[in-house]
Amino acid sequence: MGDSQHTGSGPAGHQAAASAYAPLNESDFIAAALQALHDYNRPDRLKDNPLVHSQLVTSAMAVASSMAATQALRKLIRVHAEYLAQSHKFSAYHKIIEYTYLAPLRSQQAVAETLHLSWGTYRRHLGHATRILSARLWEAETALRRGRTATGATDSAHQTPGPGRRQKLWRAGLAFSLATVLVLAVVLYLNRHPLSLRQAGASAQAQKPTLAVLPLLNMDHDANTQYLSDGISDELITRLGRIPGLQVVAHTSSFSLRDKQMDVRDIGRLLGVNYVLEGSLQKEAGQLRVQAALVSTANGYELWSDEFTADQNQAFAIEDSISDAIVKELHPALAPPVAAAARHYTPVNPEARDYYLVGLEYLNNRTYEDIDQSIVYFRRSIQADNNYAEPWAGLATAYAVLRDYAEGIPPDTYYDDALSAANKAIALDPSLARVHAILGLLHEEHWQWQDAQREFQLALQLDPSDATAHQWYGMYFWFTGDMQASLPELRTARDLDPLSLIINADLGRALSYAGQFDAALAQFRTAIVLAPRFALTHAFMAEAYMAKGQYRQALDEARTTTTLAGSPPASISLAELGVAYSLMDQQEHARQQLMELEKRASSGYVSGVSLSWLYWNLGDKNRAFAQLRRAVKDHDHLMMSVFGPAGAGERVDPRFADIRKMMNLPPVSTAR
Repeated sequence: MGDSQHTGSGPAGHQAAASAYAPLNESDFIAAALQALHDYNRPDRLKDNPLVHSQLVTSAMAVASSMAATQALRKLIRVHAEYLAQSHKFSAYHKIIEYTYLAPLRSQQAVAETLHLSWGTYRRHLGHATRILSARLWEAETALRRGRTATGATDSAHQTPGPGRRQKLWRAGLAFSLATVLVLAVVLYLNRHPLSLRQAGASAQAQKPTLAVLPLLNMDHDANTQYLSDGISDELITRLGRIPGLQVVAHTSSFSLRDKQMDVRDIGRLLGVNYVLEGSLQKEAGQLRVQAALVSTANGYELWSDEFTADQNQAFAIEDSISDAIVKELHPALAPPVAAAARHYTPVNPEARDYYLVGLEYLNNRTYEDIDQSIVYFRRSIQADNNYAEPWAGLATAYAVLRDYAEGIPPDTYYDDALSAANKAIALDPSLARVHAILGLLHEEHWQWQDAQREFQLALQLDPSDATAHQWYGMYFWFTGDMQASLPELRTARDLDPLSLIINADLGRALSYAGQFDAALAQFRTAIVLAPRFALTHAFMAEAYMAKGQYRQALDEARTTTTLAGSPPASISLAELGVAYSLMDQQEHARQQLMELEKRASSGYVSGVSLSWLYWNLGDKNRAFAQLRRAVKDHDHLMMSVFGPAGAGERVDPRFADIRKMMNLPPVSTAR
């Protein structure tokens, strides 16, 4: 909370200060009101608050001449807080303010427990309560400034909110209601559809304890330190995911619920989990204080809660303590995994850890610009501490995925950088599961199948809850032709990350590659409920419609894909649109897409797979195979689509045997 500038210094100089009082603007007034509420029981601090010179306090002192400014301010806060209790809508907020500030219990955790609220719900309600109270004070102050009342502050405390405030509250309530309706609509849909995320999560719940780690609340309310609370949350997801017998929801799904006004029981139904870990983080003078609570999604009650404090460069200790406590609560008979228990953390340069966490925050945003920026911060972290394994792992991940977000660059552009960073990370810490998954992906993209499988399996041994590792391993089986092994991996990935857009889309694609086209379309429809504007879902859906011979629907989805993909659309989107036109016997439109791709190829990189797909459907099979051979040499990961319905014709051509040989695959395909 920033300090507001003011004149005067306490009650003694109040009358002189009041005459020179420059009214605070709304944002400064509210900031001062929030600080006054926080300092309610600290008169030594309260005397320096700008509100002691407000019109509210001046009016109150005029009515009771013997009252000090701090007394008047405290009385005003209490009167306006009690106003909340008069409204059934806000009465719960009054209790939260009463127990937290006016007659404080031992700790905020004690307040939450007394009111039978989970920690996250309590923190959200506290935020609402303080904003409503500060707005109420501002409204009364504004009324006095405008001369709307000649009475003292006590009278103003009982006025009803003016039109401006009512409209703000109405808009806020409407926004909250719409958000709630949207969430409930999704939950209802998931409860009613047989292939829904809800059902998938429920099946996982029946097998083993399942947990979602919600992002820690940043109690400093400083966007510049958000990386710290997010970083610790990410580390907890990784630590807990390594525990045998515990299934932990991935970052994508748990972080998508940040700031969502949802009951923990709805979170449990949406993510398919039995438990939620939530809490908050505050940083003071180099010290971290983390409050954490384990909440049952069956009834919303806390099973365990505690507070942890450590130096900022010893955040590992806090993460260890929370992980151990969760293990003891959920698995009393089990000790923490040997790998985690035996791991000894060397002191990390605090600056290096900060740079790493900022880089991680950028990386998780998954746009080209943000991934590129993450590389900058990972390198700064490495410069600060070259032996810190995590930024090397982050660098490997950033380089490995960057090409998926950059149109028009050769596939191997960042390969050497990714491989070098991954090997360095593994040399420093062989237990980093995600790095083994990265190595598996890099080996797969260079057609090194045995090495790829070894790394994927090792990654999943180290972290069975790594949804991305399951996803990539499932895609590995597309190439090797084993769809019976692919589908369970993709389903596990979906269960671990039920709100991930790409994993839901890839599960639909896996079903399509297995020839289960109706199931694939049902999965795509479920994915579209999550994100109607996610282009890849529509692209994969178009491919499934093509395989079913429903060409009109395929063309509609292909058009939607190019619209959603932005301008200019990706080359693969133009190729799919051209193929859809070709299947509808609109050859001229199909050739227009081909001409656009050839024009792009004259000045930049265009995937050989994209060109091959169009050439094949327009009858130029020689050029189609020439482009496939180029794609293999380029290590183009889009070759995976050739092993699905889109490549069915090419796979039965005798020349495809040479393609398989170039890819180090067995001569006889078992792929459908």
